[in-house]
Amino acid sequence: MNSEALVQPWSNGSTPIRVLMADPDPSLHLFYGEPLSEVGIEIVAAVSGIECITRLCERVPDVLVLEPQLPWGGGDGVLAIMGEAAQLATVPVIVLTSCRDLRLLEAVARFPVSDYQLKPLAPDRLAKRLRGILAHPKLRFTLAEQNGRLECSIARRTGGRVRNLHVETVNGRVIVHGRSDSHHVKQLALAAVMEAFEASQSQSERVELNIEVTPDETWQPGRCALSGT
Repeated sequence: MNSEALVQPWSNGSTPIRVLMADPDPSLHLFYGEPLSEVGIEIVAAVSGIECITRLCERVPDVLVLEPQLPWGGGDGVLAIMGEAAQLATVPVIVLTSCRDLRLLEAVARFPVSDYQLKPLAPDRLAKRLRGILAHPKLRFTLAEQNGRLECSIARRTGGRVRNLHVETVNGRVIVHGRSDSHHVKQLALAAVMEAFEASQSQSERVELNIEVTPDETWQPGRCALSGT
């Protein structure tokens, strides 16, 4: 797959990028359809797992935007079938979800995808995420790996001043656990999560900071094990 050719429509308006959006809410397809078409992105809709697989087989899209709460197959069923088909296994996937069902989220989390985003996500934000994925189509990770990336982002933004830092995703919410020596550090941690998710104000309601503020003059900042910083 030529990533440079896929990104080209944003600059010259030539062949549209084809995005299959698999979501049971038909209003979402309308919400994204016109704004994305203006920047060279064609949205093809599927409202069930069966319809999603049918569309994938009819024509392989450049990106799949997937809601785990799909009837007739579910998001995990779609990802499982894609993994077994050579022509579909390399299709980049964005999980875009408001799912609060832990069972469904855990089922999807075991598959590597290109991005996880929380609803609602503004059209311009989705377009930016799509462009980034097409520039790096082979970059994939699981939900657990994404949480690890968020931990490192928080550690860098706060200078390692969040103790016992741990990020988890529960019922569609991103929860940041830890302890800090100031409220300012807590706000820096929130900023790091918002930046990672390209979050709108409405998305911030799906992020919970379970960071206890306890001043400790003897504590020294830690290092991020993944980044070495």
